[in-house]
Amino acid sequence: MYEKNNIAIINSCCQGSTGKIASGLLEYLLRANNNVVLCYGRGDKYIDENHYRIDSILEVYFHVLMSRLFGAQGTYSRFATKRLLHLLKKRKVDLIYGIGLHGYYLNEKMLFEFIAERNIRFIYIMVDEYPFLGKCCYNDNCINYLHGCGNCPQIHHYPKSLFLDRSRLIYKIKENAYPRLKRSVFVGPQYTILAARKSPLLKQIKTEILDEAIDINFFYPRDVKTLRNNLGIREDKIVLVCIASMANVRKGCIYFLEAAKQLEEDDRFIFIHVGYSGNLANCPSNFIPIRYEKDQEKLARYYSLADLFVFPSLLDTMPNTCLEALACGSPLLCFNISGMPYIADESVANFVEPRNVSQMVNVIREISKKNEDIITRCREYAKQRYDNKKYYQRLLEIGRNI
Repeated sequence: MYEKNNIAIINSCCQGSTGKIASGLLEYLLRANNNVVLCYGRGDKYIDENHYRIDSILEVYFHVLMSRLFGAQGTYSRFATKRLLHLLKKRKVDLIYGIGLHGYYLNEKMLFEFIAERNIRFIYIMVDEYPFLGKCCYNDNCINYLHGCGNCPQIHHYPKSLFLDRSRLIYKIKENAYPRLKRSVFVGPQYTILAARKSPLLKQIKTEILDEAIDINFFYPRDVKTLRNNLGIREDKIVLVCIASMANVRKGCIYFLEAAKQLEEDDRFIFIHVGYSGNLANCPSNFIPIRYEKDQEKLARYYSLADLFVFPSLLDTMPNTCLEALACGSPLLCFNISGMPYIADESVANFVEPRNVSQMVNVIREISKKNEDIITRCREYAKQRYDNKKYYQRLLEIGRNI
């Protein structure tokens, strides 16, 4: 019988892909009879003992402003972090899961010092590449992190600085802190771990490959007859779906739109983009633009509607939207870049050269409407590899075994 742990989960928010990981982990740990609190920086304020919002909205805006002006993201929010550390002491936390530590809500140096001084067990869940880079969330083929950062080519990208390059300073904070985290493990999918092991920041840190995961019991193939009728899509049409924010350039949504334009004269296909925010006049006749959608039930129906789920991202480690699409029975089309080739094999996914719309179009022309065999194959692949119950169980085991 395991003894009860006092656990904290720290993430920037309770929504989105990292929010799903944080909230799901909270529920699992509570069911496993642990004392758990989810500490987060932004979003709705939950009034219960298992949630604690670290920052006020004014403090987040202040952190954003200071980061823009002076470039040192992750060194502000001192008062908010003091409140967090007070809570961790009060609850006698002996195990911390860190997920998205960036996001304008936390003083990372103060948190790492607290963990080191109290010798707390620490699991860093690497949902992007920020833990082993300087200030960036993705290396984007930059190798400056191998030499301590500086001369950052992404200074104007998130976390954004208007004037000053402080990537070396942020790198240095991690470089000084990580060796003192004596009871830590950094976990992430294969692509992330392979890249992380090249970074001098993690040369003294234990790492473990661990795929991210989704709620298999929520994301499953849905009946889409009503959705198809509401959208006016005939039964014989082959449906291509993309779910991503068009405002986020690295998601590559422009390539999905371009593929639709090149296939406008082919009457077999309908393209649906959930998250479209561009000019409606720019959409071809075979393209259905849908605004950003938060309702997970509706998203599951869009996933299920797809005969092919297209995710043309240029920078991602393990995008949960692709895992959710597989669980809903839809095969994938992605670029062969970043962490994308690691999310599935060729039995359920197609990969083409980055930004190569002609190759995208060639793959699309060859597909047909999915049948029960394809739906089952995609669903089973997701169940075997991406069941979040197995994922949370492994995270708990790692924490107990440190």
